[in-house]
Amino acid sequence: QLPDIPPCALNCFVEALGNDGCTRLTDFKCHCSKPELPGQITPCVEEACPLDARISVSNIVVDQCSKAGVPIDIPP
Repeated sequence: QLPDIPPCALNCFVEALGNDGCTRLTDFKCHCSKPELPGQITPCVEEACPLDARISVSNIVVDQCSKAGVPIDIPP
């Protein structure tokens, strides 16, 4: 199950997660192990979402990756 992603960022998630070679959209252990993940999601979300939603998306990604055992940092 995908986390509660702000609607403005949904396409960014689907595009980034759907094209990274992982078999399932919800396989965050696989997604988070891809070093290009922040660079794929961040520019899209910055363009599509207001500031509060961008912060929410960053927190969601960091949280999901931590839960999957693959902690990452997303630059502010």
